[in-house]
Amino acid sequence: MNRKTKIILIIILTLLLLATLGLYFLLNSRTTNSEPRRLFLPEGTTYQALCDSLDASRSFRLFAETLGLDERVRPGSYVVEPHMSNLALVRKLRNGQQDPLRLTIGKFRTPQQLNDYLNSKLMHNDFNIPLDSFHLVLQDTYEFYWTVTPEQFMQRMRKEYDRFWMEEIGANGEYRFELLSMSDFIPDIQLATIIIASIVEEETNYGPEKPQIASVYWNRLDKGIPLQADPTVKYAVGDFTIKRILNKHLSVESPFNTYLHAGLPPAPICLPSKASIDAVINAKETNYLYFCASDKMDGTHRFAATLAEHQRNAAAFHRALDQRGVK
Repeated sequence: MNRKTKIILIIILTLLLLATLGLYFLLNSRTTNSEPRRLFLPEGTTYQALCDSLDASRSFRLFAETLGLDERVRPGSYVVEPHMSNLALVRKLRNGQQDPLRLTIGKFRTPQQLNDYLNSKLMHNDFNIPLDSFHLVLQDTYEFYWTVTPEQFMQRMRKEYDRFWMEEIGANGEYRFELLSMSDFIPDIQLATIIIASIVEEETNYGPEKPQIASVYWNRLDKGIPLQADPTVKYAVGDFTIKRILNKHLSVESPFNTYLHAGLPPAPICLPSKASIDAVINAKETNYLYFCASDKMDGTHRFAATLAEHQRNAAAFHRALDQRGVK
């Protein structure tokens, strides 16, 4: 091999080595973020806007333009892992492989509160869940893609609702439900349970008393006695900060005011927890028709089977309020 051939061979080998090293570093190029970062890409996001949001490197752009990401950016929410491979990120974005969001549905009191929450968390801002579908949404933490539509959201909620009732009623409360389902005053036992559970939810945070409180409402319904539930009055007034229900509140005209209207309100007054729903399904068998907050002011209640006993309990509670200057 002559000297010229050797030089050419060395040059070729050097170029091959450099190309190999270049390809190695290109394939192993990574993002610069040291913490997970979530991208939100709305409908209509341009390739340039995507690159700007990522402060994209040359290697990212090269992969993106080679694999066609520059031709279409899929909307969605994506997590960029710390020091993620640019090639893996481009593939993830090109394929629309979203990372779900965790949404916690809490004790929203009105459909509007729930709609506002969903509109602030998800890509679509036209959530408008109506009052007659509000009860289908159960308190829980769910995973959704950011791009979920209102229709898809409600389809999921309906499935969760149906699954909850199949599992819950499969083992619990069958006897009570059989009796109640034959009652003319409760045409929809599931909706009735949700409505009562919403009142129980607003009545107390003390779990051990929830089945007793639920029993009072079942007993009053069974006997045709108005529920006279203070939380429904607060809902009717539209002021959930009221600490003391007065006559002016009791006279507010609303289908939710159970002092003025017998039976159940037309919809739940909040989204109840599953614990409250379970308490209603498995309410204790009692003869209680009344309860009021305890004069100990410790979050517990005093229960009564007679009006006279209840009036004594209520008088003690109101004295406690007066002593504390609660108006």
